[in-house]
Amino acid sequence: MYFDGAGVLFVSPRRDLLPYSFILTQNCSKNEAEYQAILLGLGMAVEIKLPQLNIYGDSTLVIKQLTGEFEVKKLELMPFWRHAGELLAQISEASLHYVPRSENGTADALAGIAASLAQFDKWPSQVPICERWVVPPPAEEEIEEEQTEEIEESLLISASQNATGDWHEPITNFLRHDTLPVDLRERVQIRRADPKYVFINDVLFRRSYECLLLRCLSKEEGQQVLKETHGGICSAHQAGPKLHLQVKQLGYYWPTMLRDAIEMARTCKPCQLHADYIHQPPEPLHPTIASWPFEAWGMDIIGLITPKSDSDRQYILAATDHFSKWAEATAYREVKATTVADFIRTQITYRYGVPRYIVTDNGTPFKNRVMDRLCEKFHIQRRTSSAYNPATNGLVEAFNKTLC
Repeated sequence: MYFDGAGVLFVSPRRDLLPYSFILTQNCSKNEAEYQAILLGLGMAVEIKLPQLNIYGDSTLVIKQLTGEFEVKKLELMPFWRHAGELLAQISEASLHYVPRSENGTADALAGIAASLAQFDKWPSQVPICERWVVPPPAEEEIEEEQTEEIEESLLISASQNATGDWHEPITNFLRHDTLPVDLRERVQIRRADPKYVFINDVLFRRSYECLLLRCLSKEEGQQVLKETHGGICSAHQAGPKLHLQVKQLGYYWPTMLRDAIEMARTCKPCQLHADYIHQPPEPLHPTIASWPFEAWGMDIIGLITPKSDSDRQYILAATDHFSKWAEATAYREVKATTVADFIRTQITYRYGVPRYIVTDNGTPFKNRVMDRLCEKFHIQRRTSSAYNPATNGLVEAFNKTLC
């Protein structure tokens, strides 16, 4: 595909030519016209679902910006650049190439035809001509009503606010006296925001997306409105975003009203006392030690038990499955390394299969060569709890309380 100005030329793999020329219905700069041409061509390519497209143009700025080599500095080109990127993403294989104007003659001629037809009613040509103007869709931050826009405005006028103490004073000066700040960026932003504001009886109002006129308040006046709306008579102590919408419905506006509303609800003492409890853990949760039954067992020794049993047994060796909470316990006269190894073989391995983990404390019956050989033979991973902290093996300790 070759593009230039308002001309688009498609060349098929068999060298068939499909020329299109468009009359742009709005006045625009040369760069905007180049973006219009590539947007029109990409729109047709996406509509007919072309799987592969090689794009050639003689506009260095447009090609370099779309390939990421140049930065988009002009705000008026940002919607076109963003929309072109979205269309390019819908084509499986798309490549951009810069060609000199001498190699882009057909598309350049098509653009000339469209420019001529904009001045004369008749022109002897059989090239398809359409009156078109691509309106790029709004970005995501523009769709979210005025939330992000309010934040941007508050940031853009921060310098003026620091100097004067009133955020809307630069806009007021421009509407009343046609004066602008010295900073070039602020001048551009105030000119862009100008159509949204209007003076009625010496009071500044802002037009909302719902076509409502919102009275512009200072920071101090906004705090007073929030305080009365949130905690005044017949107030409902709304949450931050809901409080922001309620203040907008009352007909007030200032750039940081959403952030101020959230902060007001967050620091309100009655809201903290009567709000729902937050059961979110203070730190990220970790996966449990066991993922299936009888994968991990916790073991511990209970004793000495007084009085002894009739067979002089005064120790209990207990084991609890971490997944199913199933427990096994056997009484012994004494607990040695061989006793623990036999218990693991007979009470756990032969009944429920070879476990993957065994969690014990640092006692001598659990940390010895016999246990090392047993774990090595059955490929069991042994884990020990923290010294002098039985709660780290809490599941077994809870079962011990049941036995005792």
